Amino acid sequence: MSPRLAAASLLALCAACAHLPPLAGISAQDRNVAAIRCQQAFPTQPWRATHTIVATLPLGYVGGLVGVAAAGPEGLRAILLSPEGISLYDGLQKRGGSGGLVIQRAVPPFDRSDFAAALMADVGNAFLPPAGEPSEIGQYATGETVCRWSLPSHEATEVELGTSGPARIRTYRNLNVTRQIELLGVPDGGFFPQVRLTVPGAGGYTLDMRLVDHD
Repeated sequence: MSPRLAAASLLALCAACAHLPPLAGISAQDRNVAAIRCQQAFPTQPWRATHTIVATLPLGYVGGLVGVAAAGPEGLRAILLSPEGISLYDGLQKRGGSGGLVIQRAVPPFDRSDFAAALMADVGNAFLPPAGEPSEIGQYATGETVCRWSLPSHEATEVELGTSGPARIRTYRNLNVTRQIELLGVPDGGFFPQVRLTVPGAGGYTLDMRLVDHD
């Protein structure tokens, strides 16, 4: 085996055996209650919601948008509008195996090849529950109760509970946080008055989303 292939195999093995920090066990009753409360982080489908969005982008750029999102049998649809109501982006992420991402409209700079995938991931992480039941429910060493879903391709999602319900959603890839979503205020039908999504890193950004209406 060549040194390069051996190194690649070792990296793959390390990625496969890597784990997020363990969660301390809690009682069966507490696990059942936590599982119900963690699902309250996400609205029940089908739904439609409108948010105002303040985007803080790299180099200090701050801009305002209006976002309309909907989830139902067809999949997840996301629309971005200018404050004046001009359509800037319209995309549909079809349900698994039914055709992938369909971009119905995208104007510059929202027509970049990586933009649609990132936007749909942002909306999906914030408003769609992971598939299936949590793989683990327990507590951090600092005492917060967490539901954790282990996903394919070394990805994971966690919902962290606060004293009054879901407080944060975190997504990971290869043990690195890819998004942190703060859920602020008292939810109405699964929608929180304010959602703050942060993508870390040099090209990271923050989206402050305030709920306008939903049904």
